[in-house]
Amino acid sequence: MDLQLKNKVALVTGGSRGIGAAICEAFAREGAHVAFNYTSSREAAKALAEYLRAKYGIKVFCTSADIGLEADVLRLVADTTHELGPVDILVNNAAICPKGPITAYSHAEWEHTFAVNVTGMFIATREVIARLQKRQAPGAIVNIASQAAFRGSTTGHLPYDSSKGAVVSFTIGLAREVSAQGIRVNAVAPGLVRTEMVAKTWEERKERYLATIPIRRIAEPAEIADIVVFLASARASYITGATLDASGGMMMR
Repeated sequence: MDLQLKNKVALVTGGSRGIGAAICEAFAREGAHVAFNYTSSREAAKALAEYLRAKYGIKVFCTSADIGLEADVLRLVADTTHELGPVDILVNNAAICPKGPITAYSHAEWEHTFAVNVTGMFIATREVIARLQKRQAPGAIVNIASQAAFRGSTTGHLPYDSSKGAVVSFTIGLAREVSAQGIRVNAVAPGLVRTEMVAKTWEERKERYLATIPIRRIAEPAEIADIVVFLASARASYITGATLDASGGMMMR
């Protein structure tokens, strides 16, 4: 199936590893040019960029940027546009997930989680949409939510869970605002995915988690990436304001 993504420009926040890296490769496989940011994993980011260029023959731009800082997000969008051209697709993937019971979280930890997971998403989206509207061009926004937005976490991730609930609401509200302009906005809500962020918890509680997943296995990052790329493509042209359940049956919604 031709997803009609060749030569499109896709910006993936937090794209240097995990689900983000898989999303970058999935876009590259379809012939899209890819931009992504990293925070601390500079060497991994540079290696991913070189790999994507060599394997798929596309243009890649990667840079250090903290999605929790407005100035960094503004620079990321502006530099991506300068290096690759106008952004057609934005994937808001960057997120942090502190752990602890509610009594252990500081105000600063709560605020920082929302700064990255929600406010950074808002700023990146605002900047991309402003440019799309100026060009009178169609576009696609895909936000990475989580099944935790609906079910909560069993291991104490309240700020993350709450922020992902905000991602779902943001997706619906923005889709109502801009879809008539040819800009579609959707979200994906993964369940457990085999990434660095969940590796330790998965090994410690594997049997307990498997009992809650009807498919009886954890997802691979590439499986989530394929869903994201489909939602960003012309093949999903009649889908907007949706949050797609990619939880292996944990939610079934």
